[in-house]
Amino acid sequence: MVKLDRYPHVNELISHYVSFHNRKDVAEILESGINSPESAETFSRFVWQMVESINEDEDEENSISVLGSTDNTEMLPDISYEVTKLMKANGFYSVWQSVSKEEMD
Repeated sequence: MVKLDRYPHVNELISHYVSFHNRKDVAEILESGINSPESAETFSRFVWQMVESINEDEDEENSISVLGSTDNTEMLPDISYEVTKLMKANGFYSVWQSVSKEEMD
């Protein structure tokens, strides 16, 4: 099971966007954990999809409140910290780095 602990509100953000984007594949990864390069890549790409949604103000435009706010851009450093820590702990940091490099190009 994937559970982030330093910034527990990141769990709520992830849960919201899993539901919002109807990502059953990511919901399954959250239940079973990140245990393969494929699941690490799927989760990493989802995180970037979530970040894009936050950055593009989809919630604000649609008046959707997440964690009591329609603008959660201030949470982006917390997301980065938690995902980096998670991927290092699971041995898939290189996957996170590779996906992040692709997404930032």
